[in-house]
Amino acid sequence: MATLRTAKGQAVAGIDRWRGGWIIAQLAGSSLTLAAAETTSDALETTNGCDVVAVDMPMALPVRGRRDAEAELRARLGRAASSVFISPTRAAILAKDRAEATDVNRAHDGPGISAQAWGLAGSVRELRETLPGHPAIERWFETHPETAFAELNGGEPLASKKSARGVAERLRALRPLFPTLDDLLLESPEKVPVDDVLDAVAACWSALRVLNGTALVLGPSGRDDEGFEQSIRI
Repeated sequence: MATLRTAKGQAVAGIDRWRGGWIIAQLAGSSLTLAAAETTSDALETTNGCDVVAVDMPMALPVRGRRDAEAELRARLGRAASSVFISPTRAAILAKDRAEATDVNRAHDGPGISAQAWGLAGSVRELRETLPGHPAIERWFETHPETAFAELNGGEPLASKKSARGVAERLRALRPLFPTLDDLLLESPEKVPVDDVLDAVAACWSALRVLNGTALVLGPSGRDDEGFEQSIRI
């Protein structure tokens, strides 16, 4: 695989959530850098010069039922489908707790809300409250690093990102594309888990594909009535 780079004057970013905020991998030319942001507003400022930002977080939520993009993603991942959490409906994301969210979601033709999906609720709300009306919203796309790694592995999902084997497989997939990856990991902000950094780098790979027009598009493309891109792009 060839080393990745953006065209002169262009930049892309991949963003992943971790318990302390957002971790951001940016590629400008062949330079790969890492930054941390506490809030979505901070992440917007950090990625202000980027042509495309790919974030591992749901943004376009359904009014009723489920998202087609997530159904396609789960079908594509096969045995690793559990890594795709079913997003709540717009009404359910505003609930005060998981029990209420499940009741509201079912009233809107959606499924129950898993603990993992509800654990993302605060971050989803933050994104949805910050991006609308901001000019950068047109440059922000949802992505899914687990699927990005599968695509880099010939369509086969990798081992758990929490396992030693899974980390090794991810490093093996990314190093040919980003030769300075090891240096990037050595410069990672203190306490940021390795899997979150690698997910951010994989999201950056997807962002470059979006910029180049080669990304895999899952679900309907185009913006919803709130301005969020409906598809998930890998």
